[in-house]
Amino acid sequence: MSTSSLVQNAMSDNLAFSLMARLHVILRRQNGRVTDIEYMRINPGYCRAILDLAMELPNEALRDICRKLEDIYFGEAGLFVIPPPADPLLNRLISKKSSSTSGMLVSSRIETNPLAGMPVLDHNAMVDQTYIGRLR
Repeated sequence: MSTSSLVQNAMSDNLAFSLMARLHVILRRQNGRVTDIEYMRINPGYCRAILDLAMELPNEALRDICRKLEDIYFGEAGLFVIPPPADPLLNRLISKKSSSTSGMLVSSRIETNPLAGMPVLDHNAMVDQTYIGRLR
């Protein structure tokens, strides 16, 4: 994806967010309907349902907003049609490396009991992996 298309997607997303805010206000004032703007930005099914609901209402300004949002999200080059860009290669390598090293930290703390021959997990290793243990 080129830089210009990424900029265009960001501008479309900002415009869509402002239109959804207007849609939310109109729906809340006229119908008492509360919408989730953030969820509408990421879920095409929910976005389509809210737009269909708003299109049925007798408000022309609301219909205009819905038409613009449909074009932004479901149009030919809509935000739900274009796949999101892949993570940069360095981010993928860092996340892969950190996941492999976190597994090695736990496995390196396993000690074998010479009497039973069974591996015994060090209690401190378990505490390090828990939420409270990391805070200490």
